[in-house]
Amino acid sequence: MFLSACAVALHLLLSSSGDDTDWPQWRGPNRNGHAVGARLPVRWPETFPAPQWRAPVGIGYSSPVIAGGRLFIMGRDTSGNEVCYAFDAATGKPLWSHRYPSTFEPPDPTAGKGPNSTPTVDKDRVYMLGLGGMFHCLDVKTGRVLWKHDLEAEYWGVEKDAVGQEAWRPVCGASASALVDGREVIVPVGGKKAGAFAGFDRATGRLLRKSLDDRSSYASPLRGELAGVSQIVGFTGTRMVGLDARNRNLLWEHPFKAMYEQTIITPVLRKNQVIVCGEARPTVALEIANENGKWTAKTAWQNADLSAYLTTPVVFGERLLGYDQKTRRPVCIDPATGTTVWTGPRIGRMFMGLTVVGDRILALSDSGELLVLEANPQEYKEIGRWKLAAPGTIWSLPALVGNRLYIRDQESVTCFELPSAG
Repeated sequence: MFLSACAVALHLLLSSSGDDTDWPQWRGPNRNGHAVGARLPVRWPETFPAPQWRAPVGIGYSSPVIAGGRLFIMGRDTSGNEVCYAFDAATGKPLWSHRYPSTFEPPDPTAGKGPNSTPTVDKDRVYMLGLGGMFHCLDVKTGRVLWKHDLEAEYWGVEKDAVGQEAWRPVCGASASALVDGREVIVPVGGKKAGAFAGFDRATGRLLRKSLDDRSSYASPLRGELAGVSQIVGFTGTRMVGLDARNRNLLWEHPFKAMYEQTIITPVLRKNQVIVCGEARPTVALEIANENGKWTAKTAWQNADLSAYLTTPVVFGERLLGYDQKTRRPVCIDPATGTTVWTGPRIGRMFMGLTVVGDRILALSDSGELLVLEANPQEYKEIGRWKLAAPGTIWSLPALVGNRLYIRDQESVTCFELPSAG
């Protein structure tokens, strides 16, 4: 399990990343797995449309993002360089690339060499984090380096843990995706020098503030409102936390001691709940409350039917949909009570990328099958499924903008144009 986790580990709204129907960051415009303004066909064809374009991007698990007509993604080339790419999202024409050497390798070769982090686009800038800790801010139009940090050289390598490993970096490399919150770009760095949540100035790259001295997480943080207070919510290497968005003070925490600090999954926010998954444990819903200035995170329910390892669940209507690592099935839960409503058939191996599109859900399995499901609160209803991706494990989320679907496999990124709605 450790080896598999290593391979991934892995302002709720961006300030402005272009059109609000773009897919400019991890899990879409609002970091919740919902495609805004996407257009799906009413009747799906028996044969899936041929690719509009395909471009090689090398190995890795970085997901594609799209903003302002450009697609951004990371990969590793055959020379061992990590590469930041930009393509024309409509045609696949290469616009620019930025290469740099990266010698970091996870402890076991089966973990993969990354990069795993998904880019984040904010206006004129795109932020890309490499597996070994090279963090770049690039100009979206030209790829020019505006600023960068070498997290390994600047913030890690300070001390070792009890078993002799780097104390602050995730064991298998940096995999989280940056969160833009106003003037800050928040990245899980870890440790005493930069904190588990480091806030860099988006314009200059200067470290503005740090929060908590925990080891870094593979998971990506998000911003949302809980109990009337705007918060930064996310994993450190050892716990789920909520930080006051104004001053980054710790408001509440929920311990999550995982082997090799395998905190991978992005939290899901629903009303005043924070839904926590990971390490194939039962899913837990925390009820966040503030009573007379005292914050609490009490367990509202647990559900062992949904024991997720890599897949972040999505909320649709009054339901929660996730992927159970143990049974390899999609599982739908009533998040108000924690009861299982339905389960689907066995699909894939350990990951499923979930995207909500109105009354439909797109589910991309790690074996390259795309499933279209009804967003049905009562039962599993499959509209169709197609094999789309080349052989090789897929642990990247698809991106959907308008009627264009973008999928990354282990060799390339592919654009499909879906039939027009109606």
